[in-house]
Amino acid sequence: MIPFKLKLLDKEREINLFYNFIMGNTDHFRDYMEVVPSFDEVKEEFLLDVPPGIDIKNKEVYGVYREENLIGFLDILFNYPESHTCMIGYLVIDQNYRKQGIGQQVYNHAVAYAKEKDMWKIRLSVIKENEPAVRMWKKQGFETIDEEVTEYGTQLMMEIRL
Repeated sequence: MIPFKLKLLDKEREINLFYNFIMGNTDHFRDYMEVVPSFDEVKEEFLLDVPPGIDIKNKEVYGVYREENLIGFLDILFNYPESHTCMIGYLVIDQNYRKQGIGQQVYNHAVAYAKEKDMWKIRLSVIKENEPAVRMWKKQGFETIDEEVTEYGTQLMMEIRL
């Protein structure tokens, strides 16, 4: 097991580190298959974007660090889309560190933290064609509750009760 630490990402001081992580892991972001996002687009979409009417304070982005290197991140939005429900926007591990149990440990942290914050459910959306991700979330106990065709492909809305 590779040791790592999970801490809130400093959105101002670590934006360059975060941007470099995103650019090094474009395989995970099908949104950008045709256009490489700018620095400002990465900052806006991954660090500052929340649905209309939702306070930015409900969004927490954690960095996954090995020593001082950013090797992943977790984006989680609390009390969305309803009270006592949180939404995992992203759980991404650097392609060089995948299949080593880090993603599982980060997810376990997210579940424990969600319970501490009195969340009853976790939701997430995954591209249906991303079969490894769909399998992983099903293995965790997530069930598909909705399906929507978007410009990025068919999105599965998945949910688990805590």
